[in-house]
Amino acid sequence: MKTFCFTVDDNIRFLQSLSAGKEESLFENPYLALFKHLHEKYDLKVQLNLFYELSGFDLSQMPDRFKAEWEQNAHWLKMSFHSRLEKKDPYISADYEEVYADCTAVRHQILRFAGEKSLGKTTTIHYCQLTPNGIQAMQDLGVQGLLGLFGSDKSPYSSYSLPENDCALLRKGEILQRNDMRFYSLDLVMTLYDTESLLRRLQTFLHRDSLRVMIHEQYFYPDYHAYQPDFAQKLDLAFDFLTKNGYESCFAEELT
Repeated sequence: MKTFCFTVDDNIRFLQSLSAGKEESLFENPYLALFKHLHEKYDLKVQLNLFYELSGFDLSQMPDRFKAEWEQNAHWLKMSFHSRLEKKDPYISADYEEVYADCTAVRHQILRFAGEKSLGKTTTIHYCQLTPNGIQAMQDLGVQGLLGLFGSDKSPYSSYSLPENDCALLRKGEILQRNDMRFYSLDLVMTLYDTESLLRRLQTFLHRDSLRVMIHEQYFYPDYHAYQPDFAQKLDLAFDFLTKNGYESCFAEELT
């Protein structure tokens, strides 16, 4: 079976909106409604990686009145830790205690307002950098896998303190187990492509049995300085293309 994983980074604005509104359902929120539509159309599974806070809001302010609905949809919609806040390379030199504390803060709130079923077992750390001690903190909190960016053969890049020989394997699509942590490549960042070039790029991966694709929340919103009005169209085109080429959606934690 050919599979693809879909994750979304930098999430918090939709939770701020839900906390301030009077919605009776999660899916009255336009952002979540988009993902529900794509789930119903493509059997899509979605993981949202969360910030803990932004100016004027943090996850402790998110009400738990939707908890039952989160749990009912946890088979296709999960959340996980991303970073405490929007900041470049927040954990590139962070010690065990800082990573443990920030991850715990996000996980505690997910459990409170959405329940254990909604907590993903893998994640992408903001800017994909952790020290070995930071990785150990994630392991101790039950995180089983980390998705990262590894560049290309021409422009190599290392995530999570991994050596170049491991990064080279990850670029080829392999999944690596190092100690008690699994590592996966993020093969395609959809915010970097328009709809036409996105499909051309996806075409180059069709020889692989497994792909990991992602996007960022903020590009969904018209008030964001780099708003992408084709946000929904890109997702629909990508998932239509992948499913027509024999791929099924899964969470990274379901990959073997």
